[in-house]
Amino acid sequence: MARRERDGKSRAAEFVKVYRFMTEGMGLTGTSLLVYARIFGFCKDTGGSFWESRRGTAEFLGISERQVNRDMRKLEEDGLIEAIGEWRLPNGRISKRYEVTDEPVRKALRVVARRHDPSLFDP
Repeated sequence: MARRERDGKSRAAEFVKVYRFMTEGMGLTGTSLLVYARIFGFCKDTGGSFWESRRGTAEFLGISERQVNRDMRKLEEDGLIEAIGEWRLPNGRISKRYEVTDEPVRKALRVVARRHDPSLFDP
């Protein structure tokens, strides 16, 4: 069983949460949805930023690094994530750091809430 060097926790326990606002509110599907959900999990569940290597993300999601690159570039172009600097990985390589952009999340949450509980938005 693979273990993280920093904290000794098993990588077998890692997971990605896909929220309804990501699919219904933002219209994400396929690998873009998975990449966004991975980034969101790092940023919102831990209150930090996402700095996992493209290789690590690709391995975790079972997709190619090239696909991760395409998806991250598209997510950034669409304003769903933004690069905020760099992070030095334990192996010495440098990775970009990303954060989830808040306004698209709020907007998507409103879309989903209107669909599923319109009484929240009565005048």
